[in-house]
Amino acid sequence: MKTEMRNSWLSLVVDTLGAELKSLKKADTDLELLWQGNPQYWKDQSPLLFPVVGGLPDDRYELNGRHYTMLQHGFAQGSEFTLVEQSDESIMLQLNDNEKTYSQYPWRFSLCVQYTLKDNCLAIGYSLHNRDDKTMLFSIGAHPGFRCPIYDNETMEDYYLLFERPETISRRIKDGGLLTGERVPLLADENILPLTHSLFYNDAIIINGFNSRWVELRSNKNSQVIRVEFDGFPYLGIWSAANDAPFVCIEPWYGVDSTHGDSYDLNKKEGIQTLKSGGIFNCEYRIILSI
Repeated sequence: MKTEMRNSWLSLVVDTLGAELKSLKKADTDLELLWQGNPQYWKDQSPLLFPVVGGLPDDRYELNGRHYTMLQHGFAQGSEFTLVEQSDESIMLQLNDNEKTYSQYPWRFSLCVQYTLKDNCLAIGYSLHNRDDKTMLFSIGAHPGFRCPIYDNETMEDYYLLFERPETISRRIKDGGLLTGERVPLLADENILPLTHSLFYNDAIIINGFNSRWVELRSNKNSQVIRVEFDGFPYLGIWSAANDAPFVCIEPWYGVDSTHGDSYDLNKKEGIQTLKSGGIFNCEYRIILSI
């Protein structure tokens, strides 16, 4: 079921399937900025990554002597959420553990996703409640895709990412759905990353250890600015499909892909988060559009 919400600046559509953002427009011009999905490149638009981010070795993990199967990015993106609250400027959806989730993930939980509009800002908040009697292991992340280029007379090469601060960072290399352990320099005391299709021929750009709290998608040919704020998130993915797709994803993560050769033990997975019995984990990222 799709639900709409708007204010004077923005309009959006959210689907209860996966609690996925399906549309994000500037209200005054009806300009669509979210990737609209195309199986030729990527059928999704803004999936929620939970309870893992990225891939696991052989799509499985081990916990307390038991083996579980879990595909890339977890099951939230394919789960039906319940609309539990809606106002003029806020939508909240909820997923509780069930028989299907428990076969993959042995914890009782409640996950709420809240979309809140305030002026030209869309805040997306995640709230995870550990309803089990044991400490929970999890990762969570966002995967919003933005049209790039936005206009027909442009190319991706007209666009760039502006980081809040100059960064000296390397990208982590993926192969076969997992990290290889290699790192390649990406920025050297720079805050501008020019976008090209070839950047994504070897899968996503994955970084950590950055200082910036936001990244902006900008163009040399138009004045539209899409800022993604991710204060507190330790990992960032930047991705487009390798077949010269007309979109780019800016993905804040609490977690990351496993590396080839890693243990199956979920306790040892890089980026895994812990949440005590009865505890609540909250995080939020924001998408801000130029007016």
